[in-house]
Amino acid sequence: MDEEHETGDKKTDGNDGGRTLQAWLAGIGVGCLVMAAMIAAYEIGTNNPSDPAGGKSSAPVAEKPPAKAAAGGPGQDLFVADCGSCHTLAEANTTGAVGPNLDDLQPDAALVTSAIENGGAGSGVMPANIVSGEEVQQIADFVSGSVGTSK
Repeated sequence: MDEEHETGDKKTDGNDGGRTLQAWLAGIGVGCLVMAAMIAAYEIGTNNPSDPAGGKSSAPVAEKPPAKAAAGGPGQDLFVADCGSCHTLAEANTTGAVGPNLDDLQPDAALVTSAIENGGAGSGVMPANIVSGEEVQQIADFVSGSVGTSK
């Protein structure tokens, strides 16, 4: 014998299959959205072109700002390519916000060399040995000779 029960203004016959299916589908939809957000966050977090571990990302990499036509030479080109995505330096026309603003910090060549070789000035974010060999000195000379200059 089938009994119908009234609950509020709705009649039920004990079979809430329709609502259960809707709840499951809504849960799956929310789960997919959360997963998409997590994937996007992961892609953004691994989108670091100077990552020594070689992390690859399918997210587009922002173009590096063009270097000024100043007589910065190879030190300027190296700085733009290897440092400009993280550091602001007016002479190189870079506006990175991860590392310190070098126009404000005004480091000398020894401090720049130490930061490159040892991994920053204590922040723990900049990995050691981003560049090596004579490139270190070229970047250090360019930065120390450029700090505080405006465009």
